[in-house]
Amino acid sequence: MTRHTSLLLSALVATLLVVSAADAGFSKVGTTGANFLKIGVGRATAMGDAFVALADDPSASYFNPAGLALVGRSIQFNHVEWIADLRHDYLTAALPVPGFGTVGLSVTALTMGDMEQTTVDNPGTPVREDDGTGQIFGASDFAFAVSYARVITDKLSFGLTVKAVNQNIWDMSASAVGADLGLYYNTGFKSLRIGAAVQNYGTQLAFSGRQLDFTFPWPDSGPSQLPGSYRTNPAPLPTLFRFGIAYDLIEATEADPSRLTGTVELVHPSDINETVNFGFEYGVRDLFFLRGGYVLNTDLDYAADVGYLTGLTAGVGVKAAPAEGLTLGLDYTFRYFSYLNPTHRVLLTVGF
Repeated sequence: MTRHTSLLLSALVATLLVVSAADAGFSKVGTTGANFLKIGVGRATAMGDAFVALADDPSASYFNPAGLALVGRSIQFNHVEWIADLRHDYLTAALPVPGFGTVGLSVTALTMGDMEQTTVDNPGTPVREDDGTGQIFGASDFAFAVSYARVITDKLSFGLTVKAVNQNIWDMSASAVGADLGLYYNTGFKSLRIGAAVQNYGTQLAFSGRQLDFTFPWPDSGPSQLPGSYRTNPAPLPTLFRFGIAYDLIEATEADPSRLTGTVELVHPSDINETVNFGFEYGVRDLFFLRGGYVLNTDLDYAADVGYLTGLTAGVGVKAAPAEGLTLGLDYTFRYFSYLNPTHRVLLTVGF
């Protein structure tokens, strides 16, 4: 292991220790904001979100920005009808710059339809009072990110993402700045690759806006009412640490270009249980792909409560080269949730 590798791995471990220190001794479930940042993207969602050590397409900007250093010029668009009538979209581009590295640009959006304001029901009365007022409002979450990746040695690459995060509901909003740090290491032992990343390490979110403003009576001399504003408690971003390996169980050869890749990944979130993610991808002549995976929650009691089928993922994909220098990829991914509807994601990737 080179000196560069040791230093960068030490930096990742040190960041993990800082993130994990606050977890000791008590649960932090439900204490983070901007949880839309934890929704996976790309073909990895068909592989149990086990992608940190593979990271070989534009969605590396989400899982491990270091992988962008090995990705050609390409654009990818992801769309999924998420749970509870939510829509999740992710658009990313990888742009190699000769002599400089690779720049990645990405936009994440979680949107929903308009909603009607309702009054608060008084449980002490026999008549329901939670009627609509006719006033319409909306809610949405966005993240805008810039990534940079560079090959350090012939086996090691490094990546960094800086993102601006914004959440809106009615006329209230909250903003934060976060960063991702990633490493990608090709061991040189056959096809074994190692990846590690820290995601969403940054500032905290606190809502402000007119719906938090109020006035209160002031009986003393002067104005009869004074303005005030509620202050919301700040919430940290949902920081995650990922560490994984990828290996070609069946390597492509000139005689048989088919390939089977397996991935295993440990995910440590700052606000909920760790998961162990498993995935595989079988590619036939780099034209047709079958994928599957599973997200295993390390709390087996929780996993039993939600059903062991929860976390099951699968997908298919096709790739074509209709013209010289142009590739097109179309992918479908599926994820099962026992108490909620399964999700279906469609991906379009264009290489040019």
